[in-house]
Order: sequence, then C-alpha cells, then structure tokens
Amino acid sequence: MKFDRRSLFGLAGLLGLAGAAKAQAAGSAPSTSTPAPTMVQADGGYAAVPLARPQVRATAIQSALVNVSMASREADLRRNLAHVLDQIDAVFNYFGEKDLVTLHAQALHGWDKWTKPELERIALRIPGPQSEAICARAKQYGCWIAFGGYMVTPEWPGHVIDAMFLASPEGRIEATHWKATTQRGQRAGVDYFVTHVVDVLDAYVERYGADAVLPVARTPIGNIAMSSVFREPELYRALAMKGAEIFVRSGLGGYTEADGELTSRVNRAFTLYMSNALSPGNPRYFPDNGTLGNTAIYGLRGERLASAREHETAVSATLDVAGRRALGLIPDISWDLYAPVYAQYRSRFAPNAYASRVPVSLEDASRLMAAVRRWKS
Repeated sequence: MKFDRRSLFGLAGLLGLAGAAKAQAAGSAPSTSTPAPTMVQADGGYAAVPLARPQVRATAIQSALVNVSMASREADLRRNLAHVLDQIDAVFNYFGEKDLVTLHAQALHGWDKWTKPELERIALRIPGPQSEAICARAKQYGCWIAFGGYMVTPEWPGHVIDAMFLASPEGRIEATHWKATTQRGQRAGVDYFVTHVVDVLDAYVERYGADAVLPVARTPIGNIAMSSVFREPELYRALAMKGAEIFVRSGLGGYTEADGELTSRVNRAFTLYMSNALSPGNPRYFPDNGTLGNTAIYGLRGERLASAREHETAVSATLDVAGRRALGLIPDISWDLYAPVYAQYRSRFAPNAYASRVPVSLEDASRLMAAVRRWKS
C-alpha cells in the first residue's frame, strides 16, 4: 500500500493545535515527548511536484450501481469490470484525450446487505484482476484513473477496508486512500462493518505515521485527495490545508449538490463528484434510489463546470491547476477563534472501535458502536 509522505498536512496538525490549546487552557505546557510532524506550512504554502501541463483535462464517469450476487459472484465481478473498462474506452472514444478519469466507489461490485464473510469474497485485492485491468487502461491511454471499492489485504487481516485508488499512466497504483470515517448511528440496530481509518486510528498511525491519516497524492497533474466521506466538511478543509488541489469524491447515498459546491467554494479547489446513474435490474432495490445522478465537476468558486442528469454518462471539464497553484494559498481561517472549542469537542463515537475485534454483520456493527458511544444518544 503506497502513501504520499512528502509534507502531508492535516488532521494531526489540527489535533496538535487543539491539544496545545487545551493544555494551555489547563495551565500546563503542551507535551513535547512525541512532536507532531509538520503538516501545515506556517507561510500558507504547500508542497507539490511540477505540473506536466498547466491545465488538466478531467472526466467523471456516472455509471449504474449493479450489485454482485453471491450465487454468481465470479461472473458478476467479470461483468462489472468489463462494463467499467468499456466506459473508460468510451471516454477516449468520444471525449478526446484526458489526463484524469474518475469512477464512483462502487462501480466494480455495487452495494448490497452483505455479511462480512460475503463481502470478503468479492472485495478487491491490490494487486488483483480489477486493479491490474484498470492500471492497464491507464497505461494504454496515458492518464490517471481514480476508482474505489472494498479491499482486503494481508496487512490488515480480518478487515474489509473502504478505499479509493489512483492508477498512474505508468500502469501502477500510485495512491491508496482509505475512507477516513463514515456516518455512524444513522439507523437503529444496523451499522456498517467496513473498516475506516478512525476505526483503527492508533494502529494506523503506528504503522503509517500521522501524515498518512489524511493523504494527498502529489502528482504531475496536481495534488489529489480521494474520499467518499460526505456531510463532514472538516475533512476536506484539513485536506486543503495539506495542499489538496483536486478532490475526487464518490457520493453514493449521500451526495447533495450543495456538498460538492461548498467543498470547492470554501477550499478554493476543484471537485469531481461521482454519483451513480439510474440502476435497473437489482433485486430488492428500486432503479431510482432517491439520490442518483448529478455527477458534476466544480470550479474554484463552487460553480458547476459540467454536470449530468440520471443516466449513465460522463462529464468533462478543463481544470486550470496552474492558475489555482499561482494563488499559493491554503484555506484562510481564523483558527485562533476556533481552537479552544475544538479542544473541548468529543466526537459522538470514540476512535479505535475495531481495535479489539471487527464486526461481522450490520447488526453486530451497531452493537459495537453502541459500546463506544460517548454521547447520551
């Protein structure tokens, strides 16, 4: 698993500032036994590699959400992969040369009420047939391709990890960005059992370092951050502080136009937001899940550069990354006002919920999260 470690800025920096504020409020000096790495530059700049070209030609694919059935698992996985590859081919057949192509996080296996053992059977292996085929397309077309899915890896036995991946024009996976967190406690009695960074936070930091908690891939087409987290603007603000210039976001089930717009507007970054298209043929699901369509690419002011409706399609735009970089600024906020509040805030659920065991079903995950709930309800 590969992470960009060149001057990543973000969550640990925010936590370090908040911790310092809390210690000073209590009348004691902040601890210096384990200093946090430098993740936010004091001069407002950020690390980057030289751009291969000033403007980035980007396309976001809006594809159907087609579930993999356990009864026909292998055939369904091959079907979904073939469809994804056809859509990538279609981008270059009709839309011209591209530098960046993005897919939503469930294009390869859809979504269903799988148990953990079932999900382990269809989860991605990196490298594996799906990732190798997509990397081959990236090399064939000389572009970067972002995609996502559930992953199992020997590095984390027993876990199914929600992640997004970035394939390079050289035909290899250059970045793996775990989903940092997710909305917990939304439905009584059920919660998702897939592992996110926050679920194993201490072990994750011990293994990869604090810089890797919120990673930014520093590429010749810009600084890219990938995530499927929604309704948590703090995440994208922290990534912008680390120098993210292009957000690649997958918004299945929770995407709203305002979310995409504001991610760009308040962070002065580009956002590619991929939703799913109308998806017929899935047992136990309506073709319209209530939040489909509206895949879009947003500019630095939150304006829509391109957008889709409800059917399978792709939207394209040219991103002036060099112009964005010339601004040279991370988000400008009055942190001194907010640090004391953040220092006292505790999230609804404690981190490291999966440190001792991993839940095996939606119901088991709900029970486990209830055990680490901090709030009254």
